[in-house]
Amino acid sequence: MGKWLPGISRRSQARIQSRVARLGTRMAAGPRPEFRARLREQLMQEAAAPVATLPEPPPARSRRRRRASLFPHLLSAVLVASMIVSGVWTYQAMPGDTFYPLKRAAESTLFHLSTDDAQRAGRSFGYAETRAHEVEQLLGSGGREDMIGETLQDMEDTTRSAVTSLARVRRRDAASTKQLKRFVQKQRHQIAGMIPKMDAEDQRRANGYLNYIEGLAPPD
Repeated sequence: MGKWLPGISRRSQARIQSRVARLGTRMAAGPRPEFRARLREQLMQEAAAPVATLPEPPPARSRRRRRASLFPHLLSAVLVASMIVSGVWTYQAMPGDTFYPLKRAAESTLFHLSTDDAQRAGRSFGYAETRAHEVEQLLGSGGREDMIGETLQDMEDTTRSAVTSLARVRRRDAASTKQLKRFVQKQRHQIAGMIPKMDAEDQRRANGYLNYIEGLAPPD
């Protein structure tokens, strides 16, 4: 700066040097106080504002594990539902239905699981009443009347089994006597009401059954 610039007078050079010196003084002094105050206020506001963060997606491995853990529960629910539906169909099965052999097998299993002759007799009486209800439904089925004779025979065989089990009981108490009497009355009323709807062969079989159970009820 001590040298003279070519083409510029000494007075102009002195004026330029004076302006540069004053500019350096202002620059060294830093920003104005009001500018710094505004900047500080703006920074404080931005710092206080909540920062929006996006949720992190769950790892793909954890989703696969969750799906894998749900599969056994879904499979168990399907199996339980299938068992319930099959049980209902088995319980409501009629002679000639697909599930009817399962129904009879279940009855046989429960009969052999009985603990004594009194329990076997009670279950056999119940199965005989079930056969009577099946005969009643077969009469109105409009296509399975050929199963009535076989069902009547099963009913009689079951009743004879109940009577045999009851005869093996050493002491016939009042409860078993009342049970037998109630069974005979119910069967007599139900079978007698169905006889007019049967054909000749089934009527003969049903009348023979009624004659048999008449001798079972103790006199009043």
